[in-house]
Amino acid sequence: MSKYSDELSYGFTSSVAPPVRETRIGVCSAFCGSCGRLRKDVRSGCAMLQRRRFDQSGGCQLNLASGIVSSFTNTVMITHSPLGCNSRFAGMSGTRKTMRASKGKINEEFIWLHTNMDEIDVVQGGIEKLRRAILYAQEQYHPDIIVIANGCVPGIIGDDIDSLVSELQETVSARIAPIHCEGFKSRYVASGYDSAYHGVLRCLVGPCSRGDNDDDNADDDVNDGDKGVGVDSAGKRGRRNNSGIVNLFNVGSNSSGDEAELCRVVGALGLKPRFLPLHASLDDLKRIGEAALNVSVCATHDDYLLGHLKERFGTPYIIDTLPIGIKNTNAWLRRIAEHFHLEVEAERVIERENAELNSALAPIKERLKGKSIFVGGGETRILTTAEFFHSLGMRLLGVKAHNVDRFVEDMLGDVTGDDLFIEVAAGMPAEEINLLNKLKPDLYCGHIGANGWVARLGIPCIPLFGQGFNFMGYSGAFELARKADKALRNTNFSRNISRHCALPLSVEWMESDIKDNIKERENA
Repeated sequence: MSKYSDELSYGFTSSVAPPVRETRIGVCSAFCGSCGRLRKDVRSGCAMLQRRRFDQSGGCQLNLASGIVSSFTNTVMITHSPLGCNSRFAGMSGTRKTMRASKGKINEEFIWLHTNMDEIDVVQGGIEKLRRAILYAQEQYHPDIIVIANGCVPGIIGDDIDSLVSELQETVSARIAPIHCEGFKSRYVASGYDSAYHGVLRCLVGPCSRGDNDDDNADDDVNDGDKGVGVDSAGKRGRRNNSGIVNLFNVGSNSSGDEAELCRVVGALGLKPRFLPLHASLDDLKRIGEAALNVSVCATHDDYLLGHLKERFGTPYIIDTLPIGIKNTNAWLRRIAEHFHLEVEAERVIERENAELNSALAPIKERLKGKSIFVGGGETRILTTAEFFHSLGMRLLGVKAHNVDRFVEDMLGDVTGDDLFIEVAAGMPAEEINLLNKLKPDLYCGHIGANGWVARLGIPCIPLFGQGFNFMGYSGAFELARKADKALRNTNFSRNISRHCALPLSVEWMESDIKDNIKERENA
């Protein structure tokens, strides 16, 4: 991955909302061609100019932002919008309860309220409804945190939720965190992660104390609660490094098995890993600046948060790769070890883990060798997952990313070379089905929501991630290979699905070239 993050500034917390990713880091949401061409277009900026003649569907920032902040312990979430914005919360509630139980967290219900804005509120404003909801949440549930997710309608009519929060914070014991996740503001749905973390940084972590991480100013770059955990001068490991605390930043697609595996391999270096911010308590969030090192699991989720924490607390971070597969897990662990000067210990761990894993994978590799695969989902995850399947001897026909930005520009040619086919499309199953119908892979590994469409083509599918499975680290690599092997051993299910469930797409569309649906923005 490039050092692009070193060029970015993150001092945005004086604003009520973060900048969208289109302006902050640049985003490509429409592309069809080779990885080599995409990498050149990303660097030149041309990739950001492409659009589609029509978009089938898309995602919403509110859903991604809600998935993060609703996981916090003893939290009430208020959605300020018309009622439809809560359509996914029943399922989110079940996932939250399951995940907390699997992590050994206390069992608690997911409590959410809704202001249910109607036509009258659109004309007169919905602030009074929101005021009543906040006071009700405090009186009825006594939470540590009250999160307000601002939907599109109050964003358009100009409801000033931040002024209301400032007014009520003096009388409400819970910390109130407004999240500006209006979906209309960005075509890049991952901007929702920035919206969530922006609210967390402004309201739950503590006052911003910008720092440049210079040795002479290290102790000045932390707030009073963190005095004594600064970085020693002359590049030596200070008290932070000696603490051995490593923050591992989890995402909604992490399973408890993933977290246990990554804690295991990091702990094998003698370090003290802890996972956050998902399912963290208010006290956990307040202590987020104590770590010696912040480590990303996925740059798409984490760069805004980790960049801010470096500027505020002087905490260095690693955001280079996602620990999926053997090669990328090795690289991820080596980067952590390098920071603490534990290179020798890391090589011992890597040698042992690789020997055991390669021995276990040997019979699976024989069966997977020569089989073709297509991978679709988030940009970092698909590239690391595709690299792993390629290392098993499978033929990689292509990948499909929801969006692409400069955080993965150096990864685009690392899998099989510049000629690897890549489609960039968020919420365009019709395009992906058209493409897969022509490529006809033996196996599809995809994001939640895509596999049901692909199965109608008769193509066996396995999930790209899942909260009930282990995908990361060395044990995750074995499980991922085993899933692929199992899916290819018996393909009756997908074949039966294709016989009885027709696709709602015309013959003309299926025969068309999906590249014809992409055009330059100036001609839109």
